[in-house]
Amino acid sequence: MSPVRNGGHPAIRKNDDVTPRLPALILGLLPIVPALAQDAVPIEQEPRHRLVFQNEHIRYFDVELEPGYRSLYHWHRNDGVFVNIASSPTVAQDLGKEPVSRPGRAVGETYFIGYGTKPKAHRVANAGTTPYHVADAEILRGCGGLPGGDAAGREVLVDNERAVVTRVMLQPGESTELGAPCGVLVAVSAGSVSTESAAGESRADLAPAGYLWRQQDTPVKLTNAGSGVFHAIDVRLK
Repeated sequence: MSPVRNGGHPAIRKNDDVTPRLPALILGLLPIVPALAQDAVPIEQEPRHRLVFQNEHIRYFDVELEPGYRSLYHWHRNDGVFVNIASSPTVAQDLGKEPVSRPGRAVGETYFIGYGTKPKAHRVANAGTTPYHVADAEILRGCGGLPGGDAAGREVLVDNERAVVTRVMLQPGESTELGAPCGVLVAVSAGSVSTESAAGESRADLAPAGYLWRQQDTPVKLTNAGSGVFHAIDVRLK
């Protein structure tokens, strides 16, 4: 199967002895909790969390908040790899908690959050003067193993039970190998790339947060076909 590309070009304990001693005020507030939880929407219903690709293995969200935008409370329920594309300070607020100010993350900063075991509803506001842009690759299902190794010399950012994530930095004309059996390449910078594998050859022009999905038994050769340095993050599923 040839790589797929985006529109940028291709888990209560009951205690009857304790409950009666709770203050009447607290008891009166208990019914509010489920109501609050209902105020958070599924992530795909948050307007700036654009679901641009999905299959049985991943859901890929392109998230961009303009200056001053405050998102709806929304749920994260699947493990995810997050790649920062454009930096801006933000204010994050978990449902039922106080807001927390955060400085801008470095462009290309990448991290894994295990929302599959600890789901969370929150909202995020862009407190800066430039767009806040992040790609979110939700992992739904693995691909059944990791045959072969990744190219030597690549920086490993995440290596856990769900995925191995590496940084790709290619000079013009330089190549690297993206391992099988499946994964998604996330473009941090814009660039033109070519791919070559047993399934054939193709070329793609990728915008920042653009992606290439691959799913096949053999590795994919990735070459920088542009005139500048190409920066990307490769998320290889286990």
